[in-house]
Amino acid sequence: METLLIEFINTLEHSLKNIQEQSGLSAGFSRLTISQAQYLDAIHTLGQPTITELATRLNFAKASVTTGINKLVALGYVLKNQSNEDKRVVRVQLTSAGEELVNAKLHALQEYVAFIGSALTEEENIQFQAILSKLVRLFKQ
Repeated sequence: METLLIEFINTLEHSLKNIQEQSGLSAGFSRLTISQAQYLDAIHTLGQPTITELATRLNFAKASVTTGINKLVALGYVLKNQSNEDKRVVRVQLTSAGEELVNAKLHALQEYVAFIGSALTEEENIQFQAILSKLVRLFKQ
């Protein structure tokens, strides 16, 4: 089981990298840490969140999020906008380069899901989704 799981993870990672390379955005992905990729995904989902909203969403310390966002600003993937009403409030948003990375990742995942879906029977797809759902719930506990 251990060997099979490692092989599956490696295959998944390799396939996603291939799709990213085909999109021409693999260089951007390789420069990101896992946390930075999570920030981009969360910003994309939340729209223009505050640092506090991001920290809450990701369950990270506010100081860590601030540092991570500053690095993403330096890389050109995120913009910080200070509120005109309350100077303590800073909202973050993705730049066009940040949006491209998130969209390329989503596209890669959609292609991989389609590939898995086509490789399994309808019954196997239902079982696979049930197993993944169970594992995700267990990992979140």
